[in-house]
Amino acid sequence: MTYHVTPKPEYFLTRPIAVLDAGNRTTQWIAPTGTVMTIPSVIKNLESWEEAEFDEKSVVVEIRDADGNNTSRFVIGSEAHSQRGTPAFEVNKVELAKHFIYATLEPSAYQGTVTIDSLRIALPDARNVENVALLKELEGVHEFIRNGKHVIASVRNIEPVDETRPAYRYAKENGLYQSPGSLNGILDLGGGTGIARLYSPNGSLNRQADVIVPGTYALAEKIDAALLPTTGFSQDLGLIMDAIENSTYTIGTSGISFANLFEKCRNAWLEDIRGKLRTKWGQYFSEIGEVLIIGGSAPLAAPIEESTKGRFKVALDPQTISIKGMLL
Repeated sequence: MTYHVTPKPEYFLTRPIAVLDAGNRTTQWIAPTGTVMTIPSVIKNLESWEEAEFDEKSVVVEIRDADGNNTSRFVIGSEAHSQRGTPAFEVNKVELAKHFIYATLEPSAYQGTVTIDSLRIALPDARNVENVALLKELEGVHEFIRNGKHVIASVRNIEPVDETRPAYRYAKENGLYQSPGSLNGILDLGGGTGIARLYSPNGSLNRQADVIVPGTYALAEKIDAALLPTTGFSQDLGLIMDAIENSTYTIGTSGISFANLFEKCRNAWLEDIRGKLRTKWGQYFSEIGEVLIIGGSAPLAAPIEESTKGRFKVALDPQTISIKGMLL
């Protein structure tokens, strides 16, 4: 049985823009329906004898060669997390995008073929020639099975996008800055690292002001170090981050709680971030209007918002502002 088929004309779909933001904790894209999709950034390669089910938080992908042989199968998202797959912070960002691209190459419910004029992919620095070249290799035709459905996807152009830039555009266009004529910023707090950037009123990125700050991985390390005298061994940092995200402050099913340590460790983590910002942004503070805090870890930075009297403020939609901005 051959693998290649020619879909009927009514099964074709053209999408002018598709977007993908594969982060250290979560991966996001926007479905053809306009819904923002968010899944854990975890991947597990599947052996021929292994099973994996898809759901709204998981995508199962199968890729075959032209003869229908040499099948490659993997699952990304919650199912990969449940099967102890590889978390994103252990994988190169570009390598991650090469796999997670199959999540966003999604036709509509009744279509099997999709053409994407421009696929925008978030990168820490869109000027990195090597990473951009690797992403450009994803241009062309992709044939695969996605969640049990045969898909032929054609990507005409890959457009790397600097992280934080889409969020700034979204904030500017939606009046989220009270002083749009001032220097304004974005502080994007993620799992592996965070990044802070300043933009001029016309949207130019001040590259000299870029600041890389510790993400929740560093917070998990602080919590693990604080637990060590009691537990006697290091904990799974991914499970610590899960416990922070779901506010249980209990590591997996072990019963080990860090609730009494969390606030102190969080404050130390936030002080590390403040210190890096003071060092790099000291010369700009008198010109900065506001800094919008976004990302999956943004709610943890509420004390920064309080201490700066709102000059640094957590966005109302911190986890979706970037992916929405990527459509602008």
